Amino acid sequence: MDNKELEFYKTFIDDLVELRPAVYSRRIMGNGWPRTVENERINKVLAELSLEQKEVFALIAQSARDGGIHDVLVYLTKQINLAGLEIAKNGIKMTKEPFGSEMYFDWVCRKEGDAWPDSSK
Repeated sequence: MDNKELEFYKTFIDDLVELRPAVYSRRIMGNGWPRTVENERINKVLAELSLEQKEVFALIAQSARDGGIHDVLVYLTKQINLAGLEIAKNGIKMTKEPFGSEMYFDWVCRKEGDAWPDSSK
């Protein structure tokens, strides 16, 4: 396995970890949705929620986003393993399961703060 292929894989997974914070969670916990006619109902309900209720809804929103990312990685893993899909960028093909685990498993581990298996940490 080429080191560039491994680094591409790790960057791909880590980029998805960086993308995971849900804007909806921030809106729920912050100042709500943009002030438009379409969003009045949402902001009205949010204004009536307690902090604990907002935290629960923010958790639900984040869980939905995490589930979406996870499901896409499950799909990509199946396509790579069963249908010959390859992911490439600038002529570098991403390696397949370099640590003996699926992309979605590696993503979950990284989002939980685990180090890469080949790191010295």
